[in-house]
Amino acid sequence: MQRSYLAMQVGTLALSRVALPNPMALVRAASWHNHMLRLGVPLPLFLVHDLGLLMTTGQATLQQPQADPQLRPLLGAYQQLLDQLAESEVMRTAASWRIRDELVAVILTRLLNDLHQRWPDRRSWIGHRELPLDPGLYLDADVPAHYRAFDMRPVTSLLTHIVEHRLYLLTAVEQIDMDTLRLLGLFHTGGHLGGVVDLADLMNVFSSPEANDVVNFSMELIPSVLETKRQGGVQTFSIDGYASIERHGSVDSVVLSEFAYERDIFEQKVLDNELYYYGHEKQQTEERRLQYILVDSSASMRGVRQVFARGLALTLIKKLSLQGDEVWLRFFDSRLYELTRVGESGEASVPYLLTFRSERGRNYERVFRQLLGELQRMRRQNGRPAVVYIITHGQCHITTPLVDQLRQAAHLYGVFILPSSTLHLDYLPLLDRHQIVSEEALSSRERSVDRALEIVDDAASQREEEES
Repeated sequence: MQRSYLAMQVGTLALSRVALPNPMALVRAASWHNHMLRLGVPLPLFLVHDLGLLMTTGQATLQQPQADPQLRPLLGAYQQLLDQLAESEVMRTAASWRIRDELVAVILTRLLNDLHQRWPDRRSWIGHRELPLDPGLYLDADVPAHYRAFDMRPVTSLLTHIVEHRLYLLTAVEQIDMDTLRLLGLFHTGGHLGGVVDLADLMNVFSSPEANDVVNFSMELIPSVLETKRQGGVQTFSIDGYASIERHGSVDSVVLSEFAYERDIFEQKVLDNELYYYGHEKQQTEERRLQYILVDSSASMRGVRQVFARGLALTLIKKLSLQGDEVWLRFFDSRLYELTRVGESGEASVPYLLTFRSERGRNYERVFRQLLGELQRMRRQNGRPAVVYIITHGQCHITTPLVDQLRQAAHLYGVFILPSSTLHLDYLPLLDRHQIVSEEALSSRERSVDRALEIVDDAASQREEEES
């Protein structure tokens, strides 16, 4: 049964109008199909394949139809639609970023979900199984034979439905938010870095007005930090100092004990590159610091506070990741939520940070006592330095003794956004650094951007000062 379903899906490719760029394209199309199936949109493979390749290659390469010649007028109209889609800014931008498969599937779901629901023959399409991702199963498949072996009337019905509603599809493409797509692209370095991306979070990113506000603010911040680069270099030791023992080097660096061998053995070791040399240079390696970003998600942080806090957190993630540090992200209100270990690109954290919403009250004493226990345990286990960024508001009340214990376990950096009155927190002098984001700073988008970048620069300068 599974093999028959696979054969039927491969047979639908007879209607495809986008040529395969390489044999792995079918495997990627199967992956997009599987993600869309999990989101509740089962579709024939040919449509997922064609639109997905437009989004990842940016080209609508015509290939000869392999289906019934009577369908050529319909396929011609479908080809014209693909050509129009290929010219859209969304398709060109997506292709330039080389976005990952989960995002391709989410965008396809956004484009095709309503059309799928309105498709009259959708109940006759039995597209409810995931496809295998083994390249060998798709290699040298006889597409025309598979097409003839099954009843493809539901598939041609879908193609007719898509062509008849072409304006709806073209409009849906234009409604994809470009800033959101660009933001996700800025956090993607290619491949599958950044961990597992939650499909539901990705879907919500494109439909949440609150997420859109954070995206717009972040897009004004993050390009300013993209020139940050990880520090590295080579340390050279003096003539009487050695960094290591190497297999390669100059004659004057040969380890003296090597000359103790008889001449024929010594010459053979030279030919076999088996001599040992003193090394005077060593690649500098820095211990990756832990940067722990805590973002207040309580009801008091809604609105402008939330936009500033999450935009700032995203920018810090990008800045600190580019510096080579390990970054952790966590939300809190009356408790600490699930820890997200941000990958080198930070990509997986973006949808989560944009869409997270809590429904709890506040209990900051409980939250930071739990944090203290974790920090103390980490310090005992590896002794690695950590910096904790607390992004919250002026009512984040914690007892002074607890903060004193926290600062012994980590460096504390507080960011207090839009206090409702003068900030009165007894523990402020105990923080290593703190920033207050006033109402004036948030009175305009330009001032908000400037204030956020000041905080990011200050956080980076703190790191440089500690290293020096």
